[in-house]
Parts: sequence; C-alpha cells; structure tokens
Amino acid sequence: MELEALERPADLQIWHVVPAPAASRRKRFGSLRDAIAAAAETLSAPGVEPWIVTDEGELLSPTWIQTYLN
Repeated sequence: MELEALERPADLQIWHVVPAPAASRRKRFGSLRDAIAAAAETLSAPGVEPWIVTDEGELLSPTWIQTYLN
C-alpha cells in the first residue's frame, strides 16, 4: 500500500457477528489513518468485526488492520 493512501478518505464498516450476523454501521473518515484508528478501538470488542474500504476500493479485513497496528 502506498504511504499516500493513508491520507485519502476511507469508510469503516462495523459488522455485528455475535450472536448472529446483524445490521452493520458505516462511517466515512477523511483519511485511512483515521479509519484505522477508529477500527483499532473495536478490535477487542466481542461480537464485532471492523472492515475498511479504501478510497481506491480496497477491502481491509480485521486481520489486516490488526497486523498493520502491530
């Protein structure tokens, strides 16, 4: 991923997966960096999965987010 991509807009999609798949919520961020920071806050929450869609349409999984943060 290009370093410049961190400054482009991105959407954070939070999926509720426990006890059963349910509705999700989506929020637009001014930068991928901000979306990653918001996703980091939900990674340890039970029953939710954060996914990010970059401005280029790339889908970043919870595993990708966790790896990036480490």
